[in-house]
Amino acid sequence: MAVTAQRAQMPNKSSTAVPVSADKLALPKRQIVGMARASLPKESRVFAIGDVHGRWDLLAALIRAIDEKAANLPLMPTKFVILGDFIDRGPDSAKIMDLLMRACQSYDAFVVLKGNHEASLIAAAHGDADAQHLWLKHGGLATLESFGIAPPQSGEDRFRFAERLQKGIGVEALEWLMELPTFLSEPPFFFCHAGVRPGRSLHRQSEEDLLWIRSAFMESTRDHGAIIIHGHNVVDDVEVCSNRISLDTGAYYTGVLSAVMLDPKQSFIFRAGLKPSKEPMLFRTSV
Repeated sequence: MAVTAQRAQMPNKSSTAVPVSADKLALPKRQIVGMARASLPKESRVFAIGDVHGRWDLLAALIRAIDEKAANLPLMPTKFVILGDFIDRGPDSAKIMDLLMRACQSYDAFVVLKGNHEASLIAAAHGDADAQHLWLKHGGLATLESFGIAPPQSGEDRFRFAERLQKGIGVEALEWLMELPTFLSEPPFFFCHAGVRPGRSLHRQSEEDLLWIRSAFMESTRDHGAIIIHGHNVVDDVEVCSNRISLDTGAYYTGVLSAVMLDPKQSFIFRAGLKPSKEPMLFRTSV
């Protein structure tokens, strides 16, 4: 993995990987709608990482924790999935974008999904005035700073700002962002940024819902046809429910970035950050 080669540059932050016993369940009751019970195809494994939002320090620590755990696991085909919103808010969006772009170019098993923040940046770079306002208001200024791009200037119209944005980020990076997928289907799991529209089949989901949906999805207990692995909606701790696993623990302001490993025999919750998790997260994914 390309991420392993980055280890020498990674700062030391606390990180934990919590092992799972297939015979035990220890989840805070406030977090459960039901137990996520499913299995991956035989001999395959997926690591999914929640919303990074410009926090290189936390991403580096989490990758290290995953690396160390993976070194002691049986070899099998493995995918790494970034669930979108890896830019904005935190200070290192440019650095993170470069790492993820190079990883995608080098490894088919490394998948980066588009989040609503990436979609807003793309629209802003194409001169959409509303998108520019929304993006800058919700963390885009930190991304500008990470790329060394000045904010919109007095009297500067949306097209001139878009032109500077394109030049500062670069054509290659913008094209890569535009081509990012909005979901990954690995039955019985479905990975996307925000969630899905309840009652609509997975192959008919709109991009708007995959990137932006909130309460209609989060409050639903219905079977979506797969267990949805997602971020976008900030939770106090990783939520494991009968129909979804929520991984956005608000890294940019809580200082905690979370991930999950899904394996036919065992599953782990990973956390990296400035404070330990309040409670252990143990759950079962094997039927």
